[in-house]
Amino acid sequence: MNSLLTLAKDLEQKSKAQQHTTGEMLKAAFSEHEQFVRAELNESEKKISAAILDHDRKLSSAMSQRTKGMLRMVSQTWLTIVLVSMLLVASGAGILWWQGRQMLDNDIIIREQKSTQDMLSERNNGVQLTTCGKERRRCVRGNPEAVTFGEDSSWMILAGKYT
Repeated sequence: MNSLLTLAKDLEQKSKAQQHTTGEMLKAAFSEHEQFVRAELNESEKKISAAILDHDRKLSSAMSQRTKGMLRMVSQTWLTIVLVSMLLVASGAGILWWQGRQMLDNDIIIREQKSTQDMLSERNNGVQLTTCGKERRRCVRGNPEAVTFGEDSSWMILAGKYT
């Protein structure tokens, strides 16, 4: 029985040693596997971080270009608005200046005509020319008390200063 006990003890020790060896092997294998998984995770983290940074750079570059494009478009739009406004103001000022010149010229012509009319009225002893009727024909005021002259009595003295 003693040999059986020894055998059982030996088996138990071998079993414990094998268990310990297996535990150590598993620990080593798990440790190696854990290091491999950590290395892969670190590598994956680096790749993902690099991809994110690259994407951020590309996105930032695209946004910068888009912002520059929009700024250029807005600047061109405002420049166009300012130029068109200036052109309209300059055109309006030119038209007002031209109309002012026309009015001045017309005023001068009217004064000259008034002066001529006054002078002719004086020379013709107050006879005034005007327009009459719907057709706006030229006419003069005649003296209804004056005697008619001529073979067909178509001439008469006009109303004026000496009638």
